[in-house]
Amino acid sequence: MQDYEKRYRDLRAAGLPGWAGDCHAGNRLKLAAMLDDLHRSDLLPPAPCPALELGCGNAAMAALLLAERGYRVHGIDISPTAIDWAHETFEAAGLAGHFIRGDVRTMPDFEAASFALVFDGACLHCLIGADRSLCLAEIRRILQPGGIFIASTMCGPPRSPEACARYDVEHQCLVDGGVPSRTLRPLPALLAELGEAGFDIVDHRIHRNPWWDHATIVTRPASRLQNL
Repeated sequence: MQDYEKRYRDLRAAGLPGWAGDCHAGNRLKLAAMLDDLHRSDLLPPAPCPALELGCGNAAMAALLLAERGYRVHGIDISPTAIDWAHETFEAAGLAGHFIRGDVRTMPDFEAASFALVFDGACLHCLIGADRSLCLAEIRRILQPGGIFIASTMCGPPRSPEACARYDVEHQCLVDGGVPSRTLRPLPALLAELGEAGFDIVDHRIHRNPWWDHATIVTRPASRLQNL
């Protein structure tokens, strides 16, 4: 948690708009276009349903875009600075939102079947190994029957020489300073992982990058588990 907290403190002190720093505006435009495309494709539940962003940060990306579209927005992040900042982001925008500091591997503040939409705000790829299955099980618990979970996640294998040099092929993750830092699984492995966690794949799309790709995967609770 300390690395995330330090980054948010540094970003805020530098007067930058969010996690992506100088790239924030461009990333926000891409995310807005993606959400609009999902809406046109009838892949989003209609507003004003309850929506949760995992790893919401300062709520200046998916949480804000969803609130502007009429969703009842909640967010969770491990950084206390990010959560304080999130409340200020929404207050400045004149929007209502509920944000809590917490761990996406266990979310006791949220009751079962609380949300029609859960959006992974580039959080899932920050989880390594068994932590991912813990998070996915919690998402299944808090998602309403027929609800939508969108995984917005890094997708491997890497392409750039720099990324390849720190890629652990066996464990499908990037390593920084000898420590796994980001999960970077190929798309077939991501789809299989979500299926094993109890999600049906509704749609998936890939955004190509020179270093690695980014996947947007739309899922809902597996039909075979709906009544369990």
